[in-house]
Amino acid sequence: MKLQNNIALKEWAAVLKALEEGKQTILLKKGGIAEEGGHFKPEHPEFFLYPTFEHQAPEDIKPDWRPRLAAIEKEHKDLKRIHFRLYAVAEAVEKVTDWDACRRVIPLTVLSEEAVQKRFHYGDWEGLYLFLIRVYALPVPLDLPHKPSYDGCKSWVPLETSMFTAGSLPVIPEGAWPYTHDKILKVLKG
Repeated sequence: MKLQNNIALKEWAAVLKALEEGKQTILLKKGGIAEEGGHFKPEHPEFFLYPTFEHQAPEDIKPDWRPRLAAIEKEHKDLKRIHFRLYAVAEAVEKVTDWDACRRVIPLTVLSEEAVQKRFHYGDWEGLYLFLIRVYALPVPLDLPHKPSYDGCKSWVPLETSMFTAGSLPVIPEGAWPYTHDKILKVLKG
């Protein structure tokens, strides 16, 4: 893991809460309309996780997680600051173009099947990128001031400030990680 980094990946705050609690270890990414060159690229192997509410809607989250949305939103009530609590290292990145393979990983996420299907069919190609990530909890949450350059429907955000990762601890313990890693890859491969 890098000692410091200035790259962040935007993801819905509800998904980040699931990652923080160890309930999810994958991200399903397609990209947004403001992506450089019009296409998402899985170009960074390590990144801070940037909580966003942009395009997050209750119907896109599984019903058992919906009651938690208000509390998750309350955690991020200061819209002038970004609250970073997590850092991620991509252990694997797969381009998934088979809907059946994608459907098999839906139980491993808090996203509803409809939300995953929308991401899968979005844009000019069918599919999405599955990130199998090792998530680390920062020893102290880091708050950065919000900058207009961070706005927009884009996934990768180069932060104006490089932040340190020292003292971060894995959300899923070392001994359990190989099992989790292998289980997800087996589910994906069918």
